[in-house]
Amino acid sequence: MRLLHTADWHAGRTLRGMERTSEIRAALEEIRGIAISEKVDAVLVAGDVYDMPNPSAEAEAAVYDFFLELGAAGIPSVVIAGNHDSPQRLESVAGLLSRVKTTVLGQVRADLRAVQLELAAGTLVVAGVPFLSERRLVKAADLLAAPDIGEWRQKYRDGMRFFVQHVCKDFQTNAVNILMLHTTLDGGVLSNSEYSFHVGNAYSLDPQSFPSSAQYVALGHLHKPQELGSAPPVQYSGSIIQLDFGEAGEQKRINLIEVSAGRPAKVEHIPLSSGKTLKNIRVDIENIDRKLEELKGFTGHAKLTVLLQQAIPGLKDRVLNSIKSWWNPQQLFALEVEVQNQELQAALETAKTPELNPLEAYRSFYAEKRGKELPQELEKAFLELLHDQSETIG
Repeated sequence: MRLLHTADWHAGRTLRGMERTSEIRAALEEIRGIAISEKVDAVLVAGDVYDMPNPSAEAEAAVYDFFLELGAAGIPSVVIAGNHDSPQRLESVAGLLSRVKTTVLGQVRADLRAVQLELAAGTLVVAGVPFLSERRLVKAADLLAAPDIGEWRQKYRDGMRFFVQHVCKDFQTNAVNILMLHTTLDGGVLSNSEYSFHVGNAYSLDPQSFPSSAQYVALGHLHKPQELGSAPPVQYSGSIIQLDFGEAGEQKRINLIEVSAGRPAKVEHIPLSSGKTLKNIRVDIENIDRKLEELKGFTGHAKLTVLLQQAIPGLKDRVLNSIKSWWNPQQLFALEVEVQNQELQAALETAKTPELNPLEAYRSFYAEKRGKELPQELEKAFLELLHDQSETIG
């Protein structure tokens, strides 16, 4: 059996106000072409189909066209919701998508079961667990009763382990068994483009939570493609284009899995060529004109960080004005200009600041600003706010 694993499409994404849907559509068309040419039996999408709960019509069109044309080619898909997706929105179209061989798992329910597909190559069982927010697993009362972040983390792990074990009960000895999650795994490396509150060590999953009966674990959430286990293979396929400047230089890919019942899975990484190149450029003020000259003909997106000893009024306008003579707006070329004080940056890079959890950081901030300990009522309000934010960012 041959499967494709992809995730983190983020259809509807913008970069500094620049729409990226056309790039994402091109990547989806490339993935569909690979699925057809490689004669895959099914496609696995491990969450974050969209970049926001209410995506644009263009973003939805790109996604629906992908599933429509893939289904027309006779290739089924299994999709789980990520933290950027609206579970309700995905499930509202689940019935329609099922007509083009696409199975959608939007929400974690009490009756959540693995998806079973009867394919020409055999039976495929996909134990998919959609993104399950910390808010649903760690109640506000738990946060107030146990402000130790280690206890929150353990409660989250226990809850996730329960659901993983629950859906994996449907695995069969004579089938191909795949576990699919949208979560942060211990040891996972960020691309520095993901929101830290949803990928930090506060809420992550231990690879030991995965049953040995899973032949492959398909992960979504972290944008950097990476392998975190080999028996069974545990892999993030990563985002399909360079979504932000933290991903500049990353080779994007999808994973081709070859597996049969009762046998170890073999994984091949297939690089993707769609999407504009993102480039980070650091330059001192003396070389800025030369660097801008080198950008002529560049059709990707660039972030220019100008290193200064002191602020220069109007520098950003100067940079933008200098490229107007050759910049073609039709190329959708996004240029971000960031001014950075060299001395301050050097001090920040050499400072040895201990890693604090959010509550500890707030306590430290309050003590520094007010010269006294954080009042209990403010600590309570902070914990409630911290709990609520997990639903809205990621």
